[in-house]
Amino acid sequence: MKKTVIFAAMGAMAAILPAQDVKPEQGPIVTARDDQPVEASSEDQENDGRFYLGLGAGGMRVHRTASPKPGSSLRGVQPYVIFRLGYDFADSPWSLEGFGSLGRANRSAGARQQTLLGAGVEGLFHFDRYAKLDPFLAAGVSYYGASSAPNWQDGDRSHLFAQAGLGAFWHFSQNFSLRGDLRYHVGLTNDFISFTTADISLTYFLGGGEESSVDTLQPVGPIEPGAKQYDEQSAHRDKLVDVTPVGSENEMRLELRIQYAKDTALIEPSEYPALDELVRIIRAAIEANPNVYVAIDGHADRQYGSDHAYNQRLSEARAKSVQTYLNNNGIADKKMKAAGHSFDQPKDPVNLKDGTPSNRRTEVVIHGVDEATRTKIRAAVK
Repeated sequence: MKKTVIFAAMGAMAAILPAQDVKPEQGPIVTARDDQPVEASSEDQENDGRFYLGLGAGGMRVHRTASPKPGSSLRGVQPYVIFRLGYDFADSPWSLEGFGSLGRANRSAGARQQTLLGAGVEGLFHFDRYAKLDPFLAAGVSYYGASSAPNWQDGDRSHLFAQAGLGAFWHFSQNFSLRGDLRYHVGLTNDFISFTTADISLTYFLGGGEESSVDTLQPVGPIEPGAKQYDEQSAHRDKLVDVTPVGSENEMRLELRIQYAKDTALIEPSEYPALDELVRIIRAAIEANPNVYVAIDGHADRQYGSDHAYNQRLSEARAKSVQTYLNNNGIADKKMKAAGHSFDQPKDPVNLKDGTPSNRRTEVVIHGVDEATRTKIRAAVK
């Protein structure tokens, strides 16, 4: 009965989990992207996937059978060390790893303590690979045996097992993680043989440096006096900021600092008033010059473990959510384009440990408005 249950659980996980995405894009994303794709950066190449190594220690609890054969001594708790070599697939919740273990079998009457060897392969499904706490499910096959007698409880020296279980990483830097694992193993034989393992290990991820290789954007110059005055008087200065630099010939540059639901493109309702003011600004610009168009650029923040491809999708989705909101409030789609830039264009120096919230932003540039027009727009929306 126990063997049937574990095989059913492993089969269900294999059938269901591949259909899941890392983080489904959410929010009112209904428009197609109409700008050129963003070119891959060096970080994009670094996050094509990476290998990792782990070394840990734990214990094996062999479960008693109803009638073990005489002379068998693999029972009770055995200590062991385990080594893992794995590969994290980029832009995916999956990892694949192989492992080997070395332990000591319990002493039984008339038998010496012997070496217990194990090796196997597992697939890991991560629920949140890019968070510090990274829980996962695991399933695979393994081969365990003793170097000589003592034997398993059916009298054989070695067996092939199927295993399933769970665990979690705690990523305390981009390269190092602490990991805990719990597995239940069942023998692929006619006799029911099972054991449980638990271990803690230190994991090192190859690739990825401690410092960001992305340079911050160069300052564009001092902010236009009219923009400063507008920001000082605006009721939404914390969410919508006019950052048009002095000398801008034919554009108005705005910065949105709105919040989204975690890891989604869903705009929080509390941000609607700031977006409504942006709608009024764009409408005033179109009224002054029917030929204006609006560029909406999404930017993400980089921290330890951040994945470039994932943040590229997220920054695009958030820019498109802003575009959709504007479109739903009367701004024609043909006058807008949305693009995402992952974490490639930070505004402020990157703090990989704690993050840099100011780099998590959406920039809106209204093209086709000169300084005189910008003055009229600011006066019209006060």
